[in-house]
Amino acid sequence: MTSLGALVAFGLLFLGVSLGLSLLLNGLLFVFRKTLRRQGAWVERQAAQAALVLPPLLSVAVTAVLAAQSKLALAAGADHCLAHGHHLHLCVQHNAPWLTQPWALASVAAAVSFLVVRFGLAALAHVHAQRAATRLRSLGAPLAEHCYLVPSDAQFAFTAGLAAPAVIISTSAWAALTPDERAAVLAHELAHLEHGDLWRRALLGLAASLGVPVLAARALRLWELSSERVCDRRAVAAVGRPSTVASAILALMRQPPSALAPAGAAFAAASHVPERVESLLLEEGGGERDAHRLARLLLAASLVLGGVSAVFAEPLHHLFETLLG
Repeated sequence: MTSLGALVAFGLLFLGVSLGLSLLLNGLLFVFRKTLRRQGAWVERQAAQAALVLPPLLSVAVTAVLAAQSKLALAAGADHCLAHGHHLHLCVQHNAPWLTQPWALASVAAAVSFLVVRFGLAALAHVHAQRAATRLRSLGAPLAEHCYLVPSDAQFAFTAGLAAPAVIISTSAWAALTPDERAAVLAHELAHLEHGDLWRRALLGLAASLGVPVLAARALRLWELSSERVCDRRAVAAVGRPSTVASAILALMRQPPSALAPAGAAFAAASHVPERVESLLLEEGGGERDAHRLARLLLAASLVLGGVSAVFAEPLHHLFETLLG
C-alpha cells in the first residue's frame, strides 16, 4: 500500500515537471521559429526533437533525484515528515495519504489510460505499416537496396517498416516521373532510411504523449517537416537542381494519397508539399553544423539542470511538496 502511494506521488511529480518543461520548451520553439527557420532544416529538426524529448527525460532525472533524496534523508534519520504533518509528502515511506486523495488518483489513472491508448494506437499503426510494406515488397522488383517497384495503378511512394524499413514505389508513380525526378525521389526516401527517421518518429511520438498535447503535436509536425526538408536537400545533392526535386514532389501529389502508408507510421513522398516546394525554390540552407552546436548546447544545459537538481534537492523537494500537497 505504501509503495502504491509512492507511485502516485512521484507519478504526479513526473507528470507535472514533464508538462511544465514541455510548455517552456515548446513556447521557446514557437518564439524563435523564424530564427530557427533561417538557420536551416537541420537546426529546426534538432530544436523540435529537443522540445519533444527533453521534458520527459529531464522529468525522469528530477523525479529520480528527489526520490533518492527522500530515501537518503530517511536513512540518515532526518525524517522531516513527522514535523510537517499538515501536507502530503513526496516521500518513499510516508506516502499512504496520497491514496486518499481522489484528485491525485484520478489524475494518475487518466494519464495512464491516455498513454496506454496512445501507445496502443501507435503500435497498431506501425504493425499495419510493416505488414503493408512486407506485402508490397514481396510483389515488387528491387530498384536499389531496400527499394522496391510495385505494380499498381495507384500512385504512391513511401518509406515504412520499423523491423525491415523499405522504400515502396508504385509503377504508376514511377511512370509519372522523369529519370532525374526518379533519382530525386529515391535519394529522398533513402535519406529517411539512413537517418533512421522511422524509429526516430516512433520514439518522438511516444515522447509527445508526455508533453502539452497541442504544443507537442506542433513540435512533432515541425520535426516531420524539417526532416522532409533535410531529405530534400539530399535529393538536390543527388540531381543537382532544386527545381527537379520540387517537380517530383508535385508530380506525386496529382493523385489522392494512398491509404497504404498509415499516417504517423510512414514517410510519404508527397507530404508537406507547399512548405517543401517553397523551401526548395528559395534554396534554404541546411545548417547541419549549427545543429550539432545546438545539440551540444542542449546537452550541456541538461547536465547543468541535472546537477542543480542534485545540489538543491532538498529545497526542490519542499517546493514540489508545497505545490502538490
